[in-house]
Order: sequence, then structure tokens, then C-alpha cells
Amino acid sequence: MIWHALVWSVTALCALAWSLLCWLVHLLITGPDWRALGDGAWMDWLGSWRVPAWLGDWLPLGAIGELQAWLTMLGPWVESLLAHAPGMLSWLTPVLWIGWGLGLLVLVLLGVAGSVLVVAIRAPAAARQQASA
Repeated sequence: MIWHALVWSVTALCALAWSLLCWLVHLLITGPDWRALGDGAWMDWLGSWRVPAWLGDWLPLGAIGELQAWLTMLGPWVESLLAHAPGMLSWLTPVLWIGWGLGLLVLVLLGVAGSVLVVAIRAPAAARQQASA
């Protein structure tokens, strides 16, 4: 019983992390108005962007600086990508959420496989105990 709880706890933590990652990517895609941003406007938007207070309490101080440094590096790349393919922004959000759903499906299937593995490992051990008794 404890092993099943462990398998599903790990599955739930992975699902939470996956959902949080997809939500953050969604905020990055939809947060700034990418079509209106020109040269250097990304840095202005990033300078005004703040981590929500409830999330800042959970993150170490260095993580927020690292996240902003990563976004500073990522922004010009996204701007140039959208300049070459402006229609991409309209279908990127649905693709993201379809990927989120498929990722959760894979995690649930891995949880089921972990539970089946727990049963398969415990069944021979229980049979040996009954045979020795």
C-alpha cells in the first residue's frame, strides 16, 4: 500500500511541475504583446515584470535573478522568430495546451505502470512467504 502511495505521490509531483511549466510558458507567450513589441521593447516589458508575491515567497532570491537573466537571453530570439513567422503566435497556445494534456496522459500511464510494477514485484514475495509458512 505504501508503495502505491509513493508511486502516485511522485506522479502527482511530476504532474504539478509539468502543469506549472506549461502555465509559465503560456504566460510568456501571452504576457507581452509580441506583435506590438519592437526593438528593445522586450527589455522594457521585462523590467516592469514582477514575480507574483505568493510565488516569490516560495522561490529563492537567486532563482528570480536567474529567471530574469534567462528571459533576457530568450526574448530577442522569440522576437526574431515571430518576425519571421508572425502567424505562429495564433497557433502556439493551442499546441502548448495539447502538449500539456498529452504530457499529463503520459504521466498517468507511467503512474499506472508503476502501480502494476509494484503489484508484480510484491506478488512473488507474498507467494514465497505463504509457501514458507
